[in-house]
Amino acid sequence: MSRYAANTGEVNLGIYGWMNRLMLWLIGLAVAGLIVLKYVPLIQKNAQFREQVGQMDQQVRMRLQQYKANEAEIRRLQSDPRAVEREARERLGQARPDEWIITF
Repeated sequence: MSRYAANTGEVNLGIYGWMNRLMLWLIGLAVAGLIVLKYVPLIQKNAQFREQVGQMDQQVRMRLQQYKANEAEIRRLQSDPRAVEREARERLGQARPDEWIITF
């Protein structure tokens, strides 16, 4: 059996050629595996950061809503004298001379 293929000029390596291709595939798979192992923790960390960003966005929305409610309360107290009186009576527990306070 000749080591050269007929009319092609290529060397027939037999089992060594097959083993060479197998080793190249294994090396390729190993490199791909290393790349995956390298980036899996980064992907997980990215997911954690996205979750934190979502939580912070929710906190920002809640605080903005509270800010708007506080602004409305301030405007109400600045513009309505009855609102100021009502708030003072509720917080200080005071009543008008003709009222009674009952606490539970």
